[in-house]
Amino acid sequence: MWYWLGVTYIAALSIVDFMMFNYIGFRTNVSDVDYGIIGAAWSAVFIATSELLGRLADRGDYRRLSAVSLTFIAAASVLFALARGVWLMALAYIFHAVATSTANLGFSASLFELSPDVEWESRTSGQRLGLYGIRGLGLLALAMAVPFVRLLGLVVGVGVAAVAIGLLFLTALPSQWITFERKLHGVINRLSLTGAYTAALGSFVSYRYGILYSISRGVARGSGSSMGVALSATLTTFVGDYYLTALPLILRQMTVGLRDYMIAFAAAGLAAALTLAMVQGTSSRSLAAAGIALRGAWAIAAVSFIRSMAGLAAYIVILVALFGVLDLSLYQIYIGLTGGYRVHGYMVLRELGSLAGSLAGGVALYAGPMAFMVTPAVVTGAAVAALLA
Repeated sequence: MWYWLGVTYIAALSIVDFMMFNYIGFRTNVSDVDYGIIGAAWSAVFIATSELLGRLADRGDYRRLSAVSLTFIAAASVLFALARGVWLMALAYIFHAVATSTANLGFSASLFELSPDVEWESRTSGQRLGLYGIRGLGLLALAMAVPFVRLLGLVVGVGVAAVAIGLLFLTALPSQWITFERKLHGVINRLSLTGAYTAALGSFVSYRYGILYSISRGVARGSGSSMGVALSATLTTFVGDYYLTALPLILRQMTVGLRDYMIAFAAAGLAAALTLAMVQGTSSRSLAAAGIALRGAWAIAAVSFIRSMAGLAAYIVILVALFGVLDLSLYQIYIGLTGGYRVHGYMVLRELGSLAGSLAGGVALYAGPMAFMVTPAVVTGAAVAALLA
């Protein structure tokens, strides 16, 4: 029960994210650069929160993290309801960043502490599938309600719903306990940080103890490769948030409105869920790298063909569906290398890509067509190289 309530809570926070950020983009007079700054500020707070509270996740303190998340999403909803200007709305959106960061940390900690390691892959797949499916259905329902309810009321209503779901999740979470296996795993993981030193020491040991050298070299290589996966996730996320920041600014100059945008993202969420149901990610780096290149090419080339609702829907559906598979694949590769530890470090690096992408999207759009096209092409190439390194 706690697992699916957690998935639903994170999906609700994702819907609140979409509604708050795009309400600011579509319904206010925010500038291109300021909009990018707001998106980047959200990511900066997400990163800072993950860094400050990440150790709680490594210690398995999922109940406290979930309680912090619940407090901040409640505050964000109240503040957004009372806001009458862009910057108060932006502050509410920043509170949402804290709620999302701690919710992700708390859910990840609960998953790794309360589930056997043989279930991690299936549960992370189920989390991503549920996230996209619930988000898609939620956005579709909200889009249908737009003609009858004020948009600001919908934004605040989703926040209130997230609070209610978060409270149920917190109530359903089992008492904290950590198995001997996980404690031992944590000790081994901390010892792995000395892998490089052990490798150097092992080179001076006689052949009778050569196994120490071999093991420590393997640990050092594993640490390096996990960093390459995290860096690739960072750059892949950059490209996605780059376009997600620019799209509302582009579309508000066209006939496509926020309701159409919501419908397009609803379709994208359902398509991503269906894709993940059929394709459970991949543990192959080469396949993931090919997917990153394909998604980057689509994002760059197809954006110029958005002229109608159908074109917008096709663009976003393919963009989001590909990212859903890539995001799951990179995360599974990463936790396979780290044993479920240092997840907050992965989240920080991934969100750093979101920060940079949000900021760059608005600035590059302001700078002109050439800068807007070249930037994601270079970053996509770097993401592929980092994964294959």
